[in-house]
Order: sequence, then C-alpha cells, then structure tokens
Amino acid sequence: MIPRPVIGALLAVSAGLCFSSGGYFVRSVSIDSWEIIALRCFFAAIAVILVFVARERRRTLASLRAAALPSLIIGLFTGWAIIAYVLAMQFTQVANVTAIMTTSTLVVALLARPFLGEHVALHTWFAIIGGLCGIGVMFSGAAELSGLYGNLLAFSIAVAIAVQTLVARKFRGVQMEPAVLVAALVAGFAALPLALPFEAGGHDIAMMAAFGAVQLALPLTLYFYAARYISAPTLIFVVLIDAVFAPIWVWLGFDEVPARLAFIGAAIILVSVAFNAGLGVRNYRRA
Repeated sequence: MIPRPVIGALLAVSAGLCFSSGGYFVRSVSIDSWEIIALRCFFAAIAVILVFVARERRRTLASLRAAALPSLIIGLFTGWAIIAYVLAMQFTQVANVTAIMTTSTLVVALLARPFLGEHVALHTWFAIIGGLCGIGVMFSGAAELSGLYGNLLAFSIAVAIAVQTLVARKFRGVQMEPAVLVAALVAGFAALPLALPFEAGGHDIAMMAAFGAVQLALPLTLYFYAARYISAPTLIFVVLIDAVFAPIWVWLGFDEVPARLAFIGAAIILVSVAFNAGLGVRNYRRA
C-alpha cells in the first residue's frame, strides 16, 4: 500500500509542474493580459464543470452544498491571486513577484499550528529556509526593491495562497472542484470588462483552452486533493516547485536560457524539497 504522504507528495508535485507551465502559455499568444485571464478562467470553469458533473452525477447538488463554505473562501482568495498576479507584473519585476510569492511557505508554517493544530517539524523549517535561500539565489541578479505597489500586490498573493492552503487542509473531507470553479469565475468576470472586445484568433483560443485546463483547473484540483494527505507546511512547497520549473518550460519552448544563478538556486530548492519529503516519509513509516 502506498503511504499517504507519498500519494500527497505525488499530487502536489504534479500540481507544481502544471502550475509552472504558465509562462509557456503566456508566451505562446499575443493577446492582452486581461483577455488571457478572462479566456483562461472561463475555459478552466468549463473543464471543472464537465469533470465534476460527469463524476458526481446525481450527487452534484449535494456535493456543491457540502463544499459551499470552503469553496467560497478559497474561490475568493484564489480569484484575487489570479488577478493580483497580472496587476503586480505591471508595477514591479517578475522576479520580485515570484520571490515574494514564495513567502507563503513561511505564512503557512507560522499559522499551521494555531489554525490547524499541525506541528511544523524541525526538518520542514530547515527545508523552508533552504528553499527561500534558493529563491534568493535564483533571482538575486534581477530582483530590486523598487515597485512598492507591485511588491505589496505580490505579498497579497502570498497571503491568498496561504489562506487557500490552510482552508483546503481544514476542509479536506469535501470535494474541492467547486472551489476551483468559484476562483475561475471570480477572476474571469472581474477581467471581462477590461478584456473586451476579444481579439483572440483560433490559435490563441486553443492555447487559452489548454492554459485554463492544464495550468489552472487541473493543478488547483490536484493541489486541493493533496491537502487530504499531507500537512499544510509540506503542501505549500508547491510554490517552490513552480518557481524552479517555470523558467525551464520557457527555455525549452522559446530558447530563453536561464542564468547560471537560476540553475544553482533551483538545485538548492530541489534539495530542500527532497530533504523535507524524505524525512517526512521516514517519520511516517516509523509512526
């Protein structure tokens, strides 16, 4: 039988890999950022509805009612994070946004015990510190302190990610697809007035359909279901995996070679994540 932490880790890593493809999809189209958000979110909503209804069938309404409270909380915070990500990019560097978003690991670690009663193991603290050091190395050549509004928006994203992680863990017994649906609809309708009139062609629409399904609907669902198996401080390492692989997909797709520091920082992050996962599985087996 596969240990629960291993199942959770596989789901979380898969979510992180899907999340990291965002830069690739954005670079594949030439439409406005708000149009990207609107189309991406609406296609994500369609994907979630089709899968959820096909699976739940007669239990659809009952499952929606059971997940109403966590779905509303998670949906609002996640929807805001989707919007704030685009806004933050307009006020500060991408490196700042990515680096500040990873502080969600610290927020979750600090709140896990009072909010969930989950103890944060010493090795997890070491892994979090190691991961943040890796982020610092990755973006040390690009990050800057200017762009106050962008940095504040990026930190609001980190808080939103932390909240959605804690709430998903708190309500881990309910279906989480409705939360993904609410998040997609909140961000999609918020971006719609700024996205009109749509200028996307056939290629752009196809890429946005894939973007919504592969980079939003699927990873959010995997992420929330991973919360059933692993603690919140471990689950939040997904943001570090995202930061590691995001430049790799752009490199492979558009030949944008990352800087040497990016490779060094990525190695530090991966070692930190592997260290935490390895000790977590060992402790589980002992228990």
